[in-house]
Amino acid sequence: MHTSRVFQRLNERSDSVSSTSSCPSTPPSSKLWFEPPNIDICVMTIEHREQVFELVLNTFFRDEPLNKCLAFDLPTEPIEFAELVISIAIEDRCSFVTIDVQTQKIIGVILNIIKSRSQNIDKFRIENFRSEKLRFILNVLQHAHGTLDLFKEMNTDRLLHIVIIAIDANYRGLRLTEKLIHASLERATTEFHLQGAFSEATSLYSAKAFRKQGFQIYNEIIYTKYDAVRLANLAGEHDRCQLLAKQL
Repeated sequence: MHTSRVFQRLNERSDSVSSTSSCPSTPPSSKLWFEPPNIDICVMTIEHREQVFELVLNTFFRDEPLNKCLAFDLPTEPIEFAELVISIAIEDRCSFVTIDVQTQKIIGVILNIIKSRSQNIDKFRIENFRSEKLRFILNVLQHAHGTLDLFKEMNTDRLLHIVIIAIDANYRGLRLTEKLIHASLERATTEFHLQGAFSEATSLYSAKAFRKQGFQIYNEIIYTKYDAVRLANLAGEHDRCQLLAKQL
C-alpha cells in the first residue's frame, strides 16, 4: 500500500529539480517564436490515424530515453505497439491532437486509453509483443507500479491512462504538452466521468509536465537499480521512471 511518507518524499525530491520543457521526452527547445502559429486542439479520430502514426514513430520512439538506450530498430520495431495504442485510443475517444491551422499538419498528440478494473482481456500482455526490447520496456513500466493498486488508491473502477505524448520538434516551446494533458483531463471528467488519471513518466521532462498539471508521484524506480547493465547509460538526468497519478 502506498504510504504518505514515501509519497511526500518522492514529490519533494521532484520539486527540487527545475525544468522548463513542454516536451515529454527531449530537452527544452531553443527555438523562439516571434509570432506563434495558430493551433487547434481536437479529439483524435480515425481521420488523424496516419499522421499520428508517423508523428509517434518519428518523435516519441526516437527521443524517449528507454527507446534510445536500448537502440530500437526504427521505424520497424515499435510498429506493433504504436498501432495497438493508436487503435485503442481512437476507440476510447479520449485522445487529442494539435493541428497547425495554416498547414493542417498534426504537430502534437496525446494517446490515452481508459482502463477498467473489471477488464477481462489485457490487450497489452507483455508476452504478446514480438520485440524483446519492447517487452523489456513494458516490464520496466510494470515494475514502476510496484504493488500499488491505483483503482483502490483512487476508489474507482476506471482510470485514464496517458500512454504516449509526442510533439513535433519544430513546435516545441509552445506548451503543447501541458495543453494536451489539460484537454485530456477535462474530457475524462466531463464526458466520461472518470475519477483518476495516471501515466508512467520515463524522463525528467515528462515528469515535470505532469507535475505542472497537478499529478503526484506514487512510485518510482531507478533504471540502473532495475538493470545496471542494459540501462547503464541512463544514469544522468533521465535516471528513473515515475508513476504519476491525479485524482479527478
